[in-house]
Amino acid sequence: MSDEIDKKLKALGIGRFQVMALLQAVRHYLLKGDLDKSKSFGLNRAIFYAWAKYYGSSKWPMRIMRVMEELRKKTIKGEEISECPQGFIRVLGECVAIGPRGYYMIGEQEQLPIDFDKQVNKKIRLIIDPEIAWKKTLEYVSKFPRSILEDPRKFYKYVYEPVRDNFIKDLLVKKRVEPPRHILEQIKLQEEMYKELKKKQRSILDYMG
Repeated sequence: MSDEIDKKLKALGIGRFQVMALLQAVRHYLLKGDLDKSKSFGLNRAIFYAWAKYYGSSKWPMRIMRVMEELRKKTIKGEEISECPQGFIRVLGECVAIGPRGYYMIGEQEQLPIDFDKQVNKKIRLIIDPEIAWKKTLEYVSKFPRSILEDPRKFYKYVYEPVRDNFIKDLLVKKRVEPPRHILEQIKLQEEMYKELKKKQRSILDYMG
């Protein structure tokens, strides 16, 4: 059964690209609340992380190609981006270009809500109702604390990466997607360590005062 679903998804061209777009759109929606711009952001980030494979780089200027690759590597590695390149602004910890209509864009092309529907929902509709997929994705992403969703590297590492190859299959078979237990335990431990660190910092400031 599992192998059959994998083959079907591959044949339909449904994979990591659609998963990334969905997760990023929901991430933006939970933090920003604008559905149309969330769809734009989701598709934009999916292109950003997979542009060379899915879209090819030849249609964009060399400057755009270099900037995108540098930003992508730094984001995945968690390296500090002190300042966004010219023409980019910081959105949810990432450097993104904004088009004339307020939607996110790459290579002078805005990613519109209708583009998300064509490249993500239209594909997903072949195997599952996009509204159900959106609802279940909301449930999944909502299980992570805000600190994870606001950090692009942590979002990639903890929210996207562990489920990128089984997300759609789990929606079909299990009717839900759950974060791996060890991921939640790791996040909880990090949150507790951060709280302890903040307490110690306050104690030191109190002592100095």
